[in-house]
Amino acid sequence: MKFSQFFNTWLHENYYKNVSKIGKNGDFFTAVSVGNLFGILLAKHFLKLIDKGVLKFPLEIVEIGANEGYLSRDFLSALLEFRPEIFPQISFFIIEPHKKLQILQKKTLEGIDFIHKNSLEECHFKNAFFFSNELFDSFTCELIDNNTMAYVKDYQIIFKPIDKNLQQRCQELGLTKGELSLELEIFLKKLDKASEKFIFAGFDYGTFSNDRFSIRIYQKHEVFNPFEISLKDFFGKSDITYNVNFNHLKMTIENLNFKLLYLKKQSQALIDFGFEELLEYTKNKNIKSYENLLSQSKILFFNFDEKFHFFEFAKL
Repeated sequence: MKFSQFFNTWLHENYYKNVSKIGKNGDFFTAVSVGNLFGILLAKHFLKLIDKGVLKFPLEIVEIGANEGYLSRDFLSALLEFRPEIFPQISFFIIEPHKKLQILQKKTLEGIDFIHKNSLEECHFKNAFFFSNELFDSFTCELIDNNTMAYVKDYQIIFKPIDKNLQQRCQELGLTKGELSLELEIFLKKLDKASEKFIFAGFDYGTFSNDRFSIRIYQKHEVFNPFEISLKDFFGKSDITYNVNFNHLKMTIENLNFKLLYLKKQSQALIDFGFEELLEYTKNKNIKSYENLLSQSKILFFNFDEKFHFFEFAKL
């Protein structure tokens, strides 16, 4: 089978479906795992878009790839703290296909009024703000090596001549070696169809490199090269991911006539969201909360790979 099919079966039909563990006791660590600072800063960014008139009420707020729902909880809690009067003018959604994760999200967001949707195909949004964390690097991908692409047989990766359509896409991107996700293009087309207007704010590992593989496996915070281990030993039990190709993301955004608003390092984005203002506000209100946020910031700004980026694009 094509590597993309193998990737899908591994990640979406097994690993996520059975509820992957994230954080200290899981296979990998995300910005959300650090604490509530990440969600608070995203909420501050959202409110700045409101204040600048970029976003206008009434609004649908949508998280995709919420896992257990902690980012949504932190985001909504911050809105309640800073601007409770906006709640009558917003409606909240989570797009989640996995029933087990839906149950966990309802538990995390107990007492919060929100709507679950199984997919974008079920949705029609008039004016939406989407957010996601490490969503695009979970999309199925092909592995490209010049004029060949990867297949998997008996848990072994082998390369065969590339499909002509895929080869053309690689030529357009200047991609000679690495990952290419056609699911990314499909997702953005679905996003376009499901929304009259939107802003999409996302965080992901990514690079502009077109000449190397980044595919890797995470198990209990250790990183493994899929070309050097037995895939059967990890299949469906560990996380598999790769760096998003930002050249491909930018090209697809342009082709759909969306507007790219930001593409910057995650650490810089979090500062721009209003980190210093938040610290000052918290310090004057509760010193213990201030110290907690300061502790989280050291991890967010210094313990995450420089390949973590924030990107934002819009259909306005």
